[in-house]
Amino acid sequence: MERGSSVLAALLLASLLGACGSPSTSQAHDRGRTESGKGITTSKQCPRSALSLPGDAVARAADQALVEAPALYSGLKTGKRRVIASQRAAFAGVRGKQILNECGRRAYRKTVVVDFRFPLMLPSASLSQGTVFISRFPHGYRV
Repeated sequence: MERGSSVLAALLLASLLGACGSPSTSQAHDRGRTESGKGITTSKQCPRSALSLPGDAVARAADQALVEAPALYSGLKTGKRRVIASQRAAFAGVRGKQILNECGRRAYRKTVVVDFRFPLMLPSASLSQGTVFISRFPHGYRV
């Protein structure tokens, strides 16, 4: 499967580094966490305090991903963005396995993988798509 431009690789790496889990903005002072802008906090670490996912987690994670996309992909035209897939990590194929391998079974069970399409970035195949990992925390769903 060839999607392999360096831009896509960079976006996917950024989504892993920034999306493997995050707390609420009020917890941004915790070690290892960085602000990505516009009041959104992402983590460069795997989610350690993520809560179990309820039945509606896939839909709620997709909603939160849509809200956070403009800040996470600030260099892209994210208007008219769409979620094209939202799945628990266990059902998310390669991206789910990535979470399992890099963050372990606990994070794997508590993470949703959300894939985007950014139509305003077409015809670029790499710039018109993105992936984030979302987990549930006491203050809501976060990348």
